[in-house]
Amino acid sequence: MLRSRRAATAAALTALAILLSACGTATPPTTAPPASAAGAATPGASRAGDESLAPGSPSGGSASPAPAVTRKFVFGSNAVIDTTLATTKDLYINPGALVEVDGTLHLFANSFSTWPGRMKIPHLTSTDGITWALDTRAAILDSQTSGLFPMADPGIDVSTGYVTDDGTWTLLFETVSTLDPWKVYRMTAASPEGPWAIDPKPVIDTGAAGAFDAAGVQWPSVVRIGNRWAAYYAGVSGPGRGTGKIGVAFSDDGVTWTKHTEPLLAATEPWELHSLDRPRVVSTPSGLVMLYTALDLNRRALATSTDGLAWTKVPGPNIEQKDFPLQGGSWDSAIRYADGEIQYFLEIGNQTTSIYRATLAWP
Repeated sequence: MLRSRRAATAAALTALAILLSACGTATPPTTAPPASAAGAATPGASRAGDESLAPGSPSGGSASPAPAVTRKFVFGSNAVIDTTLATTKDLYINPGALVEVDGTLHLFANSFSTWPGRMKIPHLTSTDGITWALDTRAAILDSQTSGLFPMADPGIDVSTGYVTDDGTWTLLFETVSTLDPWKVYRMTAASPEGPWAIDPKPVIDTGAAGAFDAAGVQWPSVVRIGNRWAAYYAGVSGPGRGTGKIGVAFSDDGVTWTKHTEPLLAATEPWELHSLDRPRVVSTPSGLVMLYTALDLNRRALATSTDGLAWTKVPGPNIEQKDFPLQGGSWDSAIRYADGEIQYFLEIGNQTTSIYRATLAWP
């Protein structure tokens, strides 16, 4: 069963969420994915609560037709990264943080076999985003290393990365708790090989009572806008994943962050099912581009902005489950712009997951 290790963690939380709502490997596996679990009782509380809606499962959305699709991503047929390449011997892997420096791509992937739980973070490099190599000089970070990640409860997820003006390598990660609201933390190093120092306090915290992100902040994506950094994230205001809106925090130095008080993007389309999640933002010659998910993680769409605050949605969804190179669900992602196209790295799979690459000519 797809990510069956998550079922036990989510079982009680699923029941609570229902009450509250009332309302690879390089060779893809062939087993069809089962119907997904309902949203967990806290933001991202379990991967079972994160599961995408499988084919044939009820969407819970309006019967209104979706907007005409104008732009569609195209996936390569083979995985570009799996846990065999990462040498972690895990079942699942997602892109984590993607950082590009001087023509080299650096990927700090999340590798795991239980979720939430122990997370291993290898460093991989590439010059084209297709062929990747494990950096054997870098020790694989392990969330169970004694004293290294005291905030892991029980795990973490690396989500985005960047290099500050003084040359400091920075990774932002969210806590992965089954009980407490998620928060965003920071780790830094002098080089991608480490060693990494973990800040003990969150750099992007939950909002005040009544705020759109009062119940959790998660899945940050950092991009440079002029002379400051912007971290786009999903904020949730209530139990489960069904209250997601996209917000942003700004920083002049990549260390101290100040949140914009209001959400920038909310669900407006019937297929979005009243909730947005997992923003991934990239700068292009024509402006900023965001790829975000709906409540159903198998549906993803584009939005554009020229100033980082006002966003316009592109008719979507621009990625759907029928576009995947294998039958399965999708989860976490990373994004890049190069050579006139947006490149999107997405975790897809069944009993195991691998990272696949999709492209879209842009603009």
